Amino acid sequence: MAKVPLFPTQIVGSWTKPKWLANHEMFFAPENTWWRVPEEQRPEALDDATLLAIYDQERAGLTYVTDGEQRRQTFSGYFNVLGGIDNVHRAEYTVTMGDIGTALKMKSKPQLGVVTDQPSTDKIPAAAMFKATVPQVTGPVTWPGPILGRDLAFLKSTTTHLTKMTIIGPSSLSLRLADAHYGSQAKMAFGIADALNAELRYLQDAGVDMLQIDEPEAHFRYSQCEDYAVEAINRTIRGITVPTAVHVCYGYSKNIAAKQVNPVYEKSLELLAASDIDEISLEYEQPGHTPELLTHIGKKAVILGLLNLDTEAPVEAVDHIVERTRAAMAVVPAERLRLASDCGMWFLPRERALGKIRALEQAARVLRG
Repeated sequence: MAKVPLFPTQIVGSWTKPKWLANHEMFFAPENTWWRVPEEQRPEALDDATLLAIYDQERAGLTYVTDGEQRRQTFSGYFNVLGGIDNVHRAEYTVTMGDIGTALKMKSKPQLGVVTDQPSTDKIPAAAMFKATVPQVTGPVTWPGPILGRDLAFLKSTTTHLTKMTIIGPSSLSLRLADAHYGSQAKMAFGIADALNAELRYLQDAGVDMLQIDEPEAHFRYSQCEDYAVEAINRTIRGITVPTAVHVCYGYSKNIAAKQVNPVYEKSLELLAASDIDEISLEYEQPGHTPELLTHIGKKAVILGLLNLDTEAPVEAVDHIVERTRAAMAVVPAERLRLASDCGMWFLPRERALGKIRALEQAARVLRG
């Protein structure tokens, strides 16, 4: 593995996805329905989009390069191919949100289901609830063989940079499925974790340099997964020796007008800091977090989100990124700081997204002196 410099740079989640490839307005539609390219031409189109994503990251000079998640409609649904998940015979499921209260101001609320009048519980405070149909788990969750195997092979054949691949976290995936087998949310999350562990072991053996787990539900539905999230993460990364990171966010800025500091985010970071993960990837820029937030991550390395991905946000000034990073160094030493985007960038115009990651890498070079 090549030597990793101080302040290594990377994107977190997806790179911008071409509108000739996917209909962005269908993001919340069933998995694999948003593609504009006919099925027989899609493999070539997905390869081309991935090449663009890799090329842009290399042009910017990022330390770690990903495939941009171009082949995925959603960060979670791509993994519904795990054994035991029935995507055809879907089940009604009550989707519960509400832990973060008014911390988000929405531009437009995605139509995830039909609003219910189900009362709140002690584990779901003041939750907004929706009835939706989701895939269901009808048997033990198993690993069907490599899910990202071809994606990683394509990435490694194309770039000479360090590589990073991302999977859905076990808690977040479990909270997007209806349980018809385990009888317990925790048991289902552990079953998913064991299957995902097999995927990570495969990717490690295939030569990936870094592995990331996405766990947004550790924030959005903290109260529902706090009792089992740490064990689920630990089971997912059992036996993994390459650097591991867990990402926790505020959601895609495409539908969010404002993100505000909230105490649940601090709790979620403390929860993740209790796991065996190496690094915690957090949103920092758009919510307007200050270095005090970093006191909640223990001794973990921090992947600091320094790019505001609001659809109207301009490209960050290099000096601004440098200043924000130096302020963070009052809490986290340089050797434990990594620079990144806040979250997924799939909806941003390509040139503005490229400008942002170029500024990120330029700031890292200033900081390295």
